[in-house]
Amino acid sequence: MTQERGIGTGLVFGAIGAGALATVIATVIAAKPAKAAPTDEKLDYLIEVLTVLIPLLAEVVEGQSTLMTAIQQWLAAQGIPVAPPTDGIEVTVLTPWEAKAPVEIFNQEVRAVATFDCDKMADWIRGKRIIIKVESSLDQGVLLQVVGNIENSMTLAVNINAALPVAPNGNISVGLAWDDWHPFVSARIIAGVAPITGRLKVEYSIQE
Repeated sequence: MTQERGIGTGLVFGAIGAGALATVIATVIAAKPAKAAPTDEKLDYLIEVLTVLIPLLAEVVEGQSTLMTAIQQWLAAQGIPVAPPTDGIEVTVLTPWEAKAPVEIFNQEVRAVATFDCDKMADWIRGKRIIIKVESSLDQGVLLQVVGNIENSMTLAVNINAALPVAPNGNISVGLAWDDWHPFVSARIIAGVAPITGRLKVEYSIQE
């Protein structure tokens, strides 16, 4: 059977203005039943809290709306242009998507059958998109393997997608998708046949 709470421990409030919200919250906390109180008593307390706080919060919101309307009217009376009131806050997010200048990360005369790491990683932590471009004047084709890492190091960098062929005297570019994102990316050049002439350059450009 549910035991009725006495008036001394109950939540009794009259008409309350918005300025008394802190006092109401303090009173609610003070009236909180003990941890060992019966479940029914705790349930009664929660119902009383909701019954009191919901109308009070609605009154606070209404008071703020009235205040904003009064401020708008006063500013208009002073000849100060004001924007019409809205139901929320308008947020404008600017995304210029500006591309940074290309950065060279590899430029060598490849003359051996080997795998060549680029000189450094591209910092893609804050970038939106990245393009890696290869310009080759080699007389032999090579493979371009894009790699990524969570650290700024080629050591233990992992492959991103499959290697792409770069034809003799060919140029290619690779744009990574969102699912390919790594904090740092770079590339490896794989030569299966030793070139005799030409060189190969790798650059990247990031949009932020």
